[in-house]
Amino acid sequence: MRILQITIDNLRVFPHLEVRPDAGINYFCGGNGAGKTTILEAIYLSSRGRSFRHPLAGPMIRHGTVDAMVGLKLSDSGDDNREHRLGLKRSKSVFECRFDGRDITKRSELAALLPTQWISSQPQTLLEGGPGYRRQFVDMGLFHVEQDFLKSYAELRRILRQRNALLKQRSSSSLESWDSPFALAAQNIHAMRQNYIADLLLRLSQIVSEWDMGFAVSSRYLPGWDPLRPLSEQLREKRDTDLRMGFTHIGPQRSDLRFSVDGADADKLLSRGQQKMLVIALNIAQVDAIRMRRPDLDPVILLDDLNAELDTSNQGKVLAAFRERRVQAFVTGISDPPPEHREAIAMFHVEHAAVDPGHET
Repeated sequence: MRILQITIDNLRVFPHLEVRPDAGINYFCGGNGAGKTTILEAIYLSSRGRSFRHPLAGPMIRHGTVDAMVGLKLSDSGDDNREHRLGLKRSKSVFECRFDGRDITKRSELAALLPTQWISSQPQTLLEGGPGYRRQFVDMGLFHVEQDFLKSYAELRRILRQRNALLKQRSSSSLESWDSPFALAAQNIHAMRQNYIADLLLRLSQIVSEWDMGFAVSSRYLPGWDPLRPLSEQLREKRDTDLRMGFTHIGPQRSDLRFSVDGADADKLLSRGQQKMLVIALNIAQVDAIRMRRPDLDPVILLDDLNAELDTSNQGKVLAAFRERRVQAFVTGISDPPPEHREAIAMFHVEHAAVDPGHET
């Protein structure tokens, strides 16, 4: 999908806003607090049903109003370029969403309709944070390329909840009946992750090499148990520990994807700017992987605060990568992008809860 128009009502600082973005790179420039990130938030909200800033809806609703609304006019990426309407209303307690007049009740439906690749102003969290951040990143890619992933993941979660409930009750007699189903579901998720990660990392290495970043990245995928031994056997060995602690210690819910440079953790060896470039490269690699497996999908990239911690050379590399892929991207910054890229970018100046298209410096 391509975004043709964004309409915002009562989302944070904006009482009302309409933006008609370009099919390529859209650059929103302005000072702190002007509302640049809120425009990205509106798109993210339309694709995930929630904000990237806070789990509660209240903070995103403009003071003095009861709900926030976002409307998108979309176009198919295919040859017919058919237009669609996606509308979302969010109050403190109610979530309403419609696509072409049809009610959308599941966030997974939104994510499938409008794939987005979100790169925050502090993307290093993907490297520095816990394994859950990296699992979520990988699984979102899998969600778009593997038809059975969502069903398989839901089955794994269902079995894990049942097993953990028995562990909390200290009910050892029924545990064994859940070990084999859990091991089977875990192996299924592991196989999907393993294949996808191999493809993702190959593309990441190519981008890092093309950017001549001065380092090579290695990675290690940890499935959450010893893959050389049957998981059911390891579950039996861990049973006493699981019963004592009240939860399942091994399995795909404990998997991780770690990155290193010269044998050291990437987040400990690389500078903040290098980490940011690595995470941006990883997101671009994910876009490439999705497009290769699902040519019918065209993810939208949301990149907040390009200028932070990146010199003009690295900013240029990122923008050039977006242009080469002809991806629709929404980028924010407190200053203009490198001069050599400005002619190919749709520029918007954000100030006092208003957006001025065609800003030039």
